Amino acid sequence: MASSDDILTLHLSKPTTPEALRAFRADVVRHLEAGTKALLVDIDDVGTLDSPTIAALIVALRAARERSAVLSLQVSRKNLLETLRITALDQVFTIVLPLAAVAEATPVKRVRRPRRQRRTVAAIAWMAALTCLAGARTEALPDVAPADVLRNVVAQNARLDSYEATVDVDVHLRSFPYLADRLNGTAYFKQPDRFEVVFQRVPAVAKGFDRLYSDIDDPTDWAQRFDLSYIGQKSVSGHADVVLRLVQKVRGMIDHEDVAIDPATWHIDSMEWHYYNGGLIAMTQQYRDAGGYDVLAAQHATIHIPYVHAAADATYSDYKTNVAIDDDVFTAARH
Repeated sequence: MASSDDILTLHLSKPTTPEALRAFRADVVRHLEAGTKALLVDIDDVGTLDSPTIAALIVALRAARERSAVLSLQVSRKNLLETLRITALDQVFTIVLPLAAVAEATPVKRVRRPRRQRRTVAAIAWMAALTCLAGARTEALPDVAPADVLRNVVAQNARLDSYEATVDVDVHLRSFPYLADRLNGTAYFKQPDRFEVVFQRVPAVAKGFDRLYSDIDDPTDWAQRFDLSYIGQKSVSGHADVVLRLVQKVRGMIDHEDVAIDPATWHIDSMEWHYYNGGLIAMTQQYRDAGGYDVLAAQHATIHIPYVHAAADATYSDYKTNVAIDDDVFTAARH
């Protein structure tokens, strides 16, 4: 650590272990809370900018902006500059060259990428900007391609060929006749785009709610069923989520669906179904690990549609991953 006038220089170096990155973030906050208004982080010795290191730097930048302070990166190594350029983080951070490198600095060579890769890079850049600018309402967020977001959501479990899991849903009517009941069933998934929840019995109180659970966790065919658009961001559990709007290509009772996706994990945090008649169903989700895959753990839904107010809480358990599933399961469930 060094200081020059009002600028404090911090050094981030390898090994960038989780413990070291936590200590770095704590050090940044400590200096900011002590009144430091300008921080310069020297990252030349980190080796490579991996995802945890980038995340730590973004958190530090956010902490500085929240306190009306400035945080810049000092870097001269070509591989680090290239990573910052590819991820567009050089548009998010102020990059400062060490004085010794200024004289010999040359622009990083720009390589034209295939169209698909350019879209992916744009999505990474947008995610980084979204993360560090969350809460800064005066900053303009860059645009993002919904297809890139959807691709990342699907890719998180790309090696998961199939699964089945037990689903239990407790339904409570909050309007007359104030009944409660439980649905018990099984969720099935099979690549490339088959997902279904089959309930053993659907009580009268839950009629229609059962279809909700076959729609929520099937992003693999959204591109075929919906017109997708990016509509902005929302705060979910203290972090900023991407919000996509889904409009059915074959219109029905639903005007649109809004989906909030965490760009740090690509989890679907919440969904909202907005009906033409003013009805609204909102669902939030939690995840857990099963066999090395990110899978649903629980869901909470609130239903406000004409004449019906209700809540439903689902839990998913007993996951069996990469198992054989008969296609008849999906065909029968749709009839």
